[in-house]
Amino acid sequence: MKIRKLIMHNFGVYASTNILELQGSNPIVLIGGMNGRGKTTILEAILLGLYGFNSFAYTESKYVTYGQYLKSYVNKADGTLETYVEIEFSMDAADEEVYCVRRDWDGKGQRVREKILVKKNGEENEFLTENWVMFVENILPSALSNFFFFDGEKIAELAIEDTSEQMKESIKEMLGITVLDVLQGDVGKLINKVSKNSEGKQDLQKLEELRAKKDNAGTALKDVDDIISAAKKELEELQVELEKLNVEYSVKGGGILKQKSQLMKRRSESLATIASSQEQLLELVAGEMPLILVADLVRDILEKSKVEHEQKINLMAFEKICASYEKFNMKSEVVNGFIDFMKSEMGTSGEEELYGLSDLSLYQVEALNNSGLKQSAKKAKELLMKRNIHQKEVEDIDNSLSVDIDEKLLSELFEDIRGKEREIIKKKVEIENLEKERATLHGMLIMAESEFSKYAENLLSVLESVDADERTVKYAHMAIEIIKLYRIRLQERKTEILAQTMTRCYKKLANKKNLIDYIKMDSKTLDLHYINKEGEEIVKKRLSAGEKQLMVISLLWALAICSKKKLPVIIDTPLSRLDLSHRQALIKTYFPKASDQTIILSTDSEIDENYYALMKKSIGDEFTLEYSDKTKSTTIKSGYFGWEALSHDN
Repeated sequence: MKIRKLIMHNFGVYASTNILELQGSNPIVLIGGMNGRGKTTILEAILLGLYGFNSFAYTESKYVTYGQYLKSYVNKADGTLETYVEIEFSMDAADEEVYCVRRDWDGKGQRVREKILVKKNGEENEFLTENWVMFVENILPSALSNFFFFDGEKIAELAIEDTSEQMKESIKEMLGITVLDVLQGDVGKLINKVSKNSEGKQDLQKLEELRAKKDNAGTALKDVDDIISAAKKELEELQVELEKLNVEYSVKGGGILKQKSQLMKRRSESLATIASSQEQLLELVAGEMPLILVADLVRDILEKSKVEHEQKINLMAFEKICASYEKFNMKSEVVNGFIDFMKSEMGTSGEEELYGLSDLSLYQVEALNNSGLKQSAKKAKELLMKRNIHQKEVEDIDNSLSVDIDEKLLSELFEDIRGKEREIIKKKVEIENLEKERATLHGMLIMAESEFSKYAENLLSVLESVDADERTVKYAHMAIEIIKLYRIRLQERKTEILAQTMTRCYKKLANKKNLIDYIKMDSKTLDLHYINKEGEEIVKKRLSAGEKQLMVISLLWALAICSKKKLPVIIDTPLSRLDLSHRQALIKTYFPKASDQTIILSTDSEIDENYYALMKKSIGDEFTLEYSDKTKSTTIKSGYFGWEALSHDN
């Protein structure tokens, strides 16, 4: 099946008539548009055109009736309130069989009447018009359409939860297993019918009683499973509500309120530190710190005082020498000449000193010049920095404490949070009790099945010479057992093939090649198990969000392959929730190989210029959805955001 044309007239955001004609030979059809511009509307138009009220877009919508759903898509721009969707598709590559289905309706009255018209090879076909539901269900059952038509948000949802019961039933139908369930049910109805004609035969009555007991046990188990599923969904909703309340509480100042006393303590400590730093700075200012401003003068005093000190010592020594000469009357012409020379060199003792520092004072000035001033400057810098840091902290705390906090509102929110937490605890206890009840019911079902099987075997052994009705019952039960056995073996084989196919698909997409070696599917429960090279199972919660999404995509891809149906794949917002590390794998590997026709509905941020370049060679058709604020409607234009021209220029 290949979609050739989609026509939307006054449908949703598309005013008047809009035609999407697909003519390219390459598999990818790329349709770009910003959010709210009609991408999802195209997907829903295709689903509606094919399936009508059986479309999962309607069954999963908020509308109670199909008429309300149709009316919601009537565009009122031209005032006619007339709407239609038309899809043209071919069943083979040669286009030997071309079908066209059109649905018309309007929003004029209270009740919406839908008209359907089907053409084959351009001619109206009355049989197909009247039996379209049967025809399209044969091509692609509506229950399986979500394997071929899906959106990125749905993939993200499926990635979070375990395989749902709805998904499991869809997998069974895709694998052809539900047909056997229907056959088994039909044989069971035959047994009931024949048994009613065999009144008085207590053995058969007993068998039917045991079968009813077994069926009731199965029904009870299914009912409790449904209750558990609903309770778990309610628990998830409660947890989401609790998270919203916690966020609101925090946004409105709850965090600050909780930390208020701690913040006040930190503020007091910072103010004390500021005061201490200020006091130490004042001590420095009162001491030697001002000398930093005249450091050059201190250095000059030190140098000149050293010279004076040295001269003073030399002069004292010279005077002692002269005194010794005079004491011992050792003067001579040479000595007198030496004394006169030294006097001329040293000057006289009567010369006035400039500073006249003592030895202690000279030592103190020297110590001050060498390290004292530098240490004082360093300490002053450290104290200033410390004071500034704590002043900034005080300012930040003051800003936090200045936030307008509605303590009454916060108190109410806090009580709501505690109430929601109590509800969650209660729901968890409820689920735990339900799980215990389920275990009991499961045991009862096993016992009922065993009792039924044993009695059926004993009964069949003595029904050798009974009438035709009895023989029918006998063979019907044998048929049921054969169907059960064949169903088990078929499901085992089908699930094995599906798991192998899913493994191959995942390895084509995954960037962590060594994380998962292969995937197993439980043939009974249809639960998936991920096995590494060491043969150990990797629990789902260990996988990243991106890897979980790849698992879902791999499953959908594998199901499409195993179905052996040549059908188009339509993906809405394909990369919206997928992390960057896995996007390229989808672009290069999945999109070109997903189907003979893969329609991608994307924004320019999901598939940007880089991704567009990577997939360009696989693109057959490309369009952009342009929205007009003036007309409040969207039109379909050729080309993907104008990048086709850019790629040609490059």
